[in-house]
Formats: sequence, C-alpha cells, structure tokens
Amino acid sequence: MKWCIFLVTAGIFLACEGRELSRCDLVRELRRYGFSENQMRDWVCLVENESSRRTDVIGKPNSDGSRDYGLFQINDRYWCSNTNTPGKDCNVTCKQLLSNNIRDSAVCAQKIFRRHGFNAWYGWANRCRGKPLPDIRSC
Repeated sequence: MKWCIFLVTAGIFLACEGRELSRCDLVRELRRYGFSENQMRDWVCLVENESSRRTDVIGKPNSDGSRDYGLFQINDRYWCSNTNTPGKDCNVTCKQLLSNNIRDSAVCAQKIFRRHGFNAWYGWANRCRGKPLPDIRSC
C-alpha cells in the first residue's frame, strides 16, 4: 500500500513538472501545430532564446510588472489571464501556457506572430534577427 501511495504521488509530481524539449522534439511539435517550414529555424531560435525549450518557464517581472509564460514566453499583460478564467487576446490562462502539451502556447504564439511578427519577442530580435540560426537539418 505504501508503494502504491508513493507511485501515485511521484506520478502527480512528474506530471506537473515542465519538460525540456530537445531541438528535434521542438521542431516536431512546431510542425504538428502548422508552423511554417520556411520560418522553422527562426521559431527554434526564438524558443531557445526565450525559454531554453522549457515548457514551465515563468519569466522575471518585466519593467511594467507583467510576466512572460511558457515555451514562447507569452506576456500576461496582453495575451493570457492570471486568473482561473481564460481571457485576454489568446483567451487562455497563463497556467495553460505552462503545460507540457504546447497546443495553447502554439496557437497563441501564432496569433502574436500574425499581428506583430517575430519582433514581438526580444529574444528573437536581439539574438536571432540577422544572425546564424540553429541547424535543424537532422530533424
């Protein structure tokens, strides 16, 4: 019985913990959600520089007090709600953006991109634009 309780507790802990995707796992996930193959290296560079390919990252407070969430570091000022009710422009909670299932994050990131392009992300603007992009040929 103690073993069973331990395994259930460990399973819950592991299920709540974020995951770090390998570069090729990230590429596969982005392809799954319809990200453009022509921009794939830019997206990989963006994610690597924003969250180090981790799904559970919550950024330090920005100068305006807002925070960035998840794989794409999506800002709570405009895009996600810090309540238990989905809201703001992506109609999600910020907690949903921390999930190992990146669907909500991917949909929101694509919405941000359609409105603002890659310049919406400082990680891309400062570390990817005009610079060598990650090699994903083996993915």
